[in-house]
Amino acid sequence: MTEDVLIIGAGVMGCATAHALAKRGATPLVLERAVPGAEASSVAAGILGPALEAEHDGPSLPVAQRALEMHGALAEELLEATGVDVGFRVSGALMIAKDEREREALVEKHAFLVRRGLRAELLEASDARALEPSLTDALVGALSLPDEAQLEPPRLLRALAIAAERRGARFKTGTTVRGLVVRDGRVVGVDLGGELLEASRVVVAAGSWTSLLPGLELREDVIFPVRGQIAHCETRAPLLRRIVFGAGGYVVPRPDGRTLVGATAERVGFRREVTLAGLERMASIARGIAPALLEAPFVEARVSFRPATPDGLPLVGRTSIEGLFVTSGHYRNGILLAALSGELLADLLEGRDGGAAARLFDPRRFERDALG
Repeated sequence: MTEDVLIIGAGVMGCATAHALAKRGATPLVLERAVPGAEASSVAAGILGPALEAEHDGPSLPVAQRALEMHGALAEELLEATGVDVGFRVSGALMIAKDEREREALVEKHAFLVRRGLRAELLEASDARALEPSLTDALVGALSLPDEAQLEPPRLLRALAIAAERRGARFKTGTTVRGLVVRDGRVVGVDLGGELLEASRVVVAAGSWTSLLPGLELREDVIFPVRGQIAHCETRAPLLRRIVFGAGGYVVPRPDGRTLVGATAERVGFRREVTLAGLERMASIARGIAPALLEAPFVEARVSFRPATPDGLPLVGRTSIEGLFVTSGHYRNGILLAALSGELLADLLEGRDGGAAARLFDPRRFERDALG
């Protein structure tokens, strides 16, 4: 039997793609070596922050804004389809400045965001602390971004997988793909350790391990792992209501008092360790944003690998191998771009153009380097 669409990886990209395809009547088979969401997807903080992440004029900001808009509708759709509340809420965000250099950077960012039509407001330190009384006293200003949002990634993963399966997608766990099988420039399936699983189309959604998959025409350094350590603590009532960026990191408060502090960004290969240095770094971030968090009970620290790329943009789309597609390399914006990437892949698999996002995220921009 030849599968119509095989998806390698059941992280947020694989699940979002399976969900988007299943909604359109397809029956994709998702292969996962562990369980859905076992890697970076379930460790992520769940920040939906196109304005927070925006750094310069360019085509990526409108795509990120569109991705955020899709999440509200997706949350409602998944709740109706599965009964799972993914925790989507528009909490807003603050970026804080602790010296004049940082304040000037916020002034520049404010001007850029306003020029691009986003809501943003510069605040004096006293106004920022009026909004969030637990903020550090060592402030000289802040930037308010009222439209930024958040959700809970483990719930999103669960809801996407359930909804996809109920619509006809299939999941096969405990399955390791040893490589792609390509004949005459076309993918014909995957190697499961000597067994060929045939497929007319294959989507690689293998996160930080994508470039290591034999048969994929990418250099190993095109998608590489960046280790992220993140701490979870808990207070009886939330100390903060908004996401806060500052002190070299961020704090993400949940409505029930759970709080995430993160995150490190370490080029250490696939070393999966929570380190004392990492914990010290997260304590420093907490102290620099809301010092009272240092007294909050510590719950756990988690670690995983974000799939990064040399140009900071993901790879979502067709490859030079006929029938082979990739969705990976989203780095810190995997949760934000999940729904958009899933729908984009579904469009491309149906032979549609994909628009600006397809051109921006085209994986062949690296293949040309690798093959040239």
